[in-house]
Amino acid sequence: MSRNSSLWFCLLKRFAEMESTLMEMLSNHDCKPDVWTMNATLRAFGGSRQIETMEKCYDKFQSSGISPDIKTFNILLDSYGKAKRYEKMGAVMEYMQKYYFSWTVVTYNVVIDAFGRAGDLKQMEYIFRLMKSEGIKPNCVTLCSLIRAFGRTGSVDKIKAVVRFIENSEVMLDVVFFNCLVDAYGRAGCLVEMREVLEMMKVRGCTPDKVLAMALNNDTFVPFPSLPFRFDALKWSLAKL
Repeated sequence: MSRNSSLWFCLLKRFAEMESTLMEMLSNHDCKPDVWTMNATLRAFGGSRQIETMEKCYDKFQSSGISPDIKTFNILLDSYGKAKRYEKMGAVMEYMQKYYFSWTVVTYNVVIDAFGRAGDLKQMEYIFRLMKSEGIKPNCVTLCSLIRAFGRTGSVDKIKAVVRFIENSEVMLDVVFFNCLVDAYGRAGCLVEMREVLEMMKVRGCTPDKVLAMALNNDTFVPFPSLPFRFDALKWSLAKL
């Protein structure tokens, strides 16, 4: 058995044991699972793209009298979004609306990321506007999703609009956001803007990590090979931080 097949065998065995333990808990009157157990189980199966098993466990929990909370729905939305099950995402959102579950910043982030991955920028931007109108403050995760989505489509003006939003907000940014921003500008061939990101990091006291350093020190880091860019200026800026 190869190393990869051995790994998958171990993972499948663990998931099978997890499902077996869950079934035992549900049938045991002395050891009843709660919503925390529910959420941990759904996250495990949903995060590994085992959607059918996740749904089966969700039904088992509900039939045992365990009610979902907002975290449960966030997990379902995230799992369906990453598995590209957009119709089921819509069903979850309709259920939340019907039973008056208010969206949290996590809910908005999950939905924004899902639309961004799907390339539906119009709907993504609508959800972002709705988020702000509802008084939910976007965080670094929100902005990373926006930047990634705009970067994939080369929407430089949209990327710059997010940067302007940041300048007028109190959002705490981390190195992951700046990595996303550099990558987005790189995909569009915006050398000047990439250098400006490094200056922005310096002003905010954010130290570049190995991911950014490796990208900028790699002469082959050109998302569009036809553009004869070299990144000597960016390497210099990085060295000055």
